Amino acid sequence: MIKGINRQILEVTNPESPYFDKILFFVSANGASADEQKLHSEAQNIARQIKKPPKSKRTKKDVFLNIMYVVCGIGAGTALSFVLSAVIQEVAK
Repeated sequence: MIKGINRQILEVTNPESPYFDKILFFVSANGASADEQKLHSEAQNIARQIKKPPKSKRTKKDVFLNIMYVVCGIGAGTALSFVLSAVIQEVAK
């Protein structure tokens, strides 16, 4: 247990999770008087319950914007190829 000036912090360094290396628990004023072993076991129980974070959901707006970026990119590439083709034909004359 790490003791701070105003708070006590319980650090779990091996939470048996593939996603976290370390978890810090801030002990409440009521829990500060509890047994350190009890606090540690409670923190381990909470750490075991942690699951994979949910995936962020793509909104329709995000999908639409991505499609528009692709279409604009294709349009810009096509326009650039026409411009370069015209310049090359003028130089070749």
